[in-house]
Amino acid sequence: PQCSTPVCPVISSSSPLSSSSSTSSSSITWPKSFVIPWEKMPSSLQLAIGKERRPSPADRRQMIRIIVDELRKSEANPTRSQCKVIAHSIIQQYPKSFADYLDDGKTMMGTGYESLLTQLKVRVEHVNRGNTLAKRRAPKCGNESLTPKRGPVDSYGCLQWQPEIPPEETEAGMEEKRLRMAELHSEFGSAAADKAEVDYLLKSTYYLQRRMINAEPAPAIKDLRAQWPLLFVQKSLYSHFELLTGVPTRKMEQAVEERGRLIVNYFRTKPTNDLVKKVLGTHGEEEVAALVVELLMAHFKEKTEDLILKAQETASVVDIERTLDMAESPRLIILGERLGGQKWMVGIEGQVICEGVQPTFSSGLAALFACYYNFNLQYQEGAACTLEFMQRNFFRINPERGSKAGRGKVISKRTGQLVQKKALAINPHVCSLMRKLAEFEWDF
Repeated sequence: PQCSTPVCPVISSSSPLSSSSSTSSSSITWPKSFVIPWEKMPSSLQLAIGKERRPSPADRRQMIRIIVDELRKSEANPTRSQCKVIAHSIIQQYPKSFADYLDDGKTMMGTGYESLLTQLKVRVEHVNRGNTLAKRRAPKCGNESLTPKRGPVDSYGCLQWQPEIPPEETEAGMEEKRLRMAELHSEFGSAAADKAEVDYLLKSTYYLQRRMINAEPAPAIKDLRAQWPLLFVQKSLYSHFELLTGVPTRKMEQAVEERGRLIVNYFRTKPTNDLVKKVLGTHGEEEVAALVVELLMAHFKEKTEDLILKAQETASVVDIERTLDMAESPRLIILGERLGGQKWMVGIEGQVICEGVQPTFSSGLAALFACYYNFNLQYQEGAACTLEFMQRNFFRINPERGSKAGRGKVISKRTGQLVQKKALAINPHVCSLMRKLAEFEWDF
């Protein structure tokens, strides 16, 4: 959703957000009446928001410091929820200056305030380091199951996750169409997917496909392939994804080429770590898409093998399934040493489920990504940042809530015990990189 046009900054204490009722001691209500001290901000920042422009990164950091200093007059250690109220208030007032936009400057990422919220909370934690009196104790919870239930993660970013049965169709009729596709696959193999009849059959049985995929417990991939063999052909993966999300996969291939060059230029200008420098120093004349993925994984310190595997150029499906150590989560399998310009396959749950038609890395990447949505799969932890970056930057899938990343577990800084990660609307590392890319394109 697009934000309304922001108004000019109010630099007086008579702001409508004025805290005439801020004498309340409730920790729940004080953030709503908090007055952001715009008059204390750098004059260059005031000028920028007055002209509906983005302030410089330095001015933005100074704004965060000033706001946190003021917040701590009401609460020594503001919670994330309290900081969220403040971040949301800033975005509502001046979206064009502070909201999280993609590099086109128009498409908002999620809620629009995740990077601002992260900066506020990081600053709060920084100023409270070593201050044991300001530390918060998390309430003890009961023996609640940590097993996620089907729903928000699976339907995340989807437009037609489980549609209603079309009025002109019946389940019996759709089952007959499914059996017809199975016959065509038996006779023609994967080539049957190129037939116009199969296009019609796949679209008219979409309801039944989703009902089987969304069943509880979730069906194994091998069982889905047995029922819908043509759904696992590259062309069909693409068309199902488009019906599900409303996003054509060709847009992703175009986006990788267009925005990929910006990403490469950014890392060449500002390499973020030694891994990025190594990729830039050793990368040959690969496709832009291949270089972009390697750079992203290096930046996020993710291992390439958590997303991409390599096999011998002449390897068959049988060879790969017998010799390659394939994980349960999706992997793009490249046949050859170079990532670009090679044949590819997609593997899930220890088996090859799709063989690529075009020998391009971007087409394989699109097929791989489609599998996460088509089959309700979470992003594996080892590649979650790269996949979420692709989702938001290349596919422009930007829901305000939820995530396809598994929550995983981390060591609690407070107790030293293994605990489940907090659910975040946008991965803060992804949000930070996208903000820096936007600033880089805007020449800050």
